[in-house]
Amino acid sequence: MIVFLDLDDTLWRWHQVCSSAKEAIIQAHKNGHKMFINTGRTKCEVPLKPLEGLPIDGYCFSAGSEIFIDNKQIFYKPLSPQVVKTLITLIEPMNLGMSLEGSKKTFQNDINYEMFKKFAEDDRTGAGMMIHHHFNEITEEDYQQIMKVSIHYPEGSDISSLIENLPKGLVFTPFKNTGGEITNCTYNKATAIQYVKTYYQNSEKTMAVGDSENDITMLKEADISVAMGNGNDHVKEVSDYTTTDIDKDGLKNAFKHFGLID
Repeated sequence: MIVFLDLDDTLWRWHQVCSSAKEAIIQAHKNGHKMFINTGRTKCEVPLKPLEGLPIDGYCFSAGSEIFIDNKQIFYKPLSPQVVKTLITLIEPMNLGMSLEGSKKTFQNDINYEMFKKFAEDDRTGAGMMIHHHFNEITEEDYQQIMKVSIHYPEGSDISSLIENLPKGLVFTPFKNTGGEITNCTYNKATAIQYVKTYYQNSEKTMAVGDSENDITMLKEADISVAMGNGNDHVKEVSDYTTTDIDKDGLKNAFKHFGLID
């Protein structure tokens, strides 16, 4: 079986993988199951140190638009520079936090920086945005590697005009009530699963494990879908099984339930 794991609040919390999840992944891999990370994060936004020692067979970054198998990049579809510039023109007058998330570099505006600075006071994951570049540092070359555009805003903000005026071929996926990501509608976490399955000649069944809205496509695509106990209700509704919370051995219990480990 090929297992596709979301990162935030599924495999790790605040970039820390619990010991039971590590043990479960190592044992499942020994039992012949392949392990893939399937994340909305871009390549430059995934710190690899917390994953050291884990037998990861591949990575699906940027909601399925950049894929690595056995440390080789086999798929890469960034947004066009013109599309990125059009989105900037649409979003800037709305005074929203905005980040241009690239494979090699991510850039953010002042509003985004200040929002995540405050966010980092309560959630260590927010601190990760503090290391990214400012909009005024972006070059024409940098525009070539932008994989998606994310926005962040106070809860209750009206962003309907942005969604209605998105350029053709783009889709907006919300997360919680305070933000969302704009991506190429052709690629998502489900197409990542399809691509990986084809790479392995459709020889194995698939499992997906996630917790939030941008996991729904992969949960619907996989042969077996698992929602984390800490996941939102929409995710649980589309999943075959809801395991326990991330900090209550959620991944280990899911692997046990479906027989990947003893």
